[in-house]
Amino acid sequence: MARRRAHRPQRRRIFVGCEGASEVGYVALIRLLAEEAGFFVHLDIRDCCGGDPLAIIETAVREHESRKARHGAYVARSIFLDADRRGNHPGRSARAIRLARDYGFHAIWSRPVLEALLLRHFPRSVRLQPATPELALEALQSRWPEYRKGMAAKELRERLDGAAVARAADAESELRRFLDSIDPGLLRALRQKE
Repeated sequence: MARRRAHRPQRRRIFVGCEGASEVGYVALIRLLAEEAGFFVHLDIRDCCGGDPLAIIETAVREHESRKARHGAYVARSIFLDADRRGNHPGRSARAIRLARDYGFHAIWSRPVLEALLLRHFPRSVRLQPATPELALEALQSRWPEYRKGMAAKELRERLDGAAVARAADAESELRRFLDSIDPGLLRALRQKE
């Protein structure tokens, strides 16, 4: 008798561009938490190697188009960026926003940087909005002394759980929308981890 192969549901493929290594680690943490909660998704996480917003989004578009041509279409496209450089070159920033919109990217802007978004994962820090990257890092390290830029998902997972991500998503609509693109039930499942 021939053995039947177990049926594995097709994973939703989502392209996620990231400004740098810190964002890559954070998105990989979200993938890990989603899998722990029983949501199986393929997040194609790409490091776009920093720069100003236009350079990052141009890199993300090139990566997306190349990978789509080789592996097929994605159900969603997102990009994680820091907002601290948006004001440096308003014309380039406006072009970046248009380019992201033209290619259907959902932008998750960390204001001013990812460390401020990470700060919102902690109780009694959800509403804090540090004005500069330096203040964001200082505030985060006062709550998490071991934090350093570029941490991998497993290192982030030692301190951040599903409830922490849900807390941040309640404060950040762009993050909430990203979680919904993975699965509309994901945020509810993460919230139950509280």
